[in-house]
Amino acid sequence: MNKQDEVVFSTEDILAITPGTINELKQRAKKSPRKRYRLCMHHDHSDSTQEMLIACCNDTYMPPHRHPLNKTESYHVVEGSMVVYFFDDEGTVIRRLAMGEYSSGDACLYRLSKPVWHMPVPTSEWLIYHECYTGPFDKDIDVTYPDWAPDEVDKKAVTEFLQRVCVYG
Repeated sequence: MNKQDEVVFSTEDILAITPGTINELKQRAKKSPRKRYRLCMHHDHSDSTQEMLIACCNDTYMPPHRHPLNKTESYHVVEGSMVVYFFDDEGTVIRRLAMGEYSSGDACLYRLSKPVWHMPVPTSEWLIYHECYTGPFDKDIDVTYPDWAPDEVDKKAVTEFLQRVCVYG
């Protein structure tokens, strides 16, 4: 299974998200090697608004990344909780943002409007969040990864990195 097996694009012009939709995403995430699955609510990468519903198991690793200038991103927690870590260019945590469902008392929605390194980390059994991103989307241009963070295939380095960031961040 490759990364393309962890995403599906909607073909609907009127798309309603139901508990059944979320349960299906959870089942697909559970079977995914990276322990996450996304429903792209937009039709393709050329759309000017990219909206995704993302299901994450608590043991997924989404590497730190940033987006170019003039692109915005927002997260809205639907179920569960996460901490979004923000880093400087050397990999030092400069801010932690606890996020949860509306009833949690934590932030339930945030928007990032500048190219800051950031990393969402699930803190509950399941994390379901709605992400919006300024399109169109080109992976080679719209996402960059820092040299100071491990690649997701290096499980040992990922564990050590998360322990260091989450304990000291």
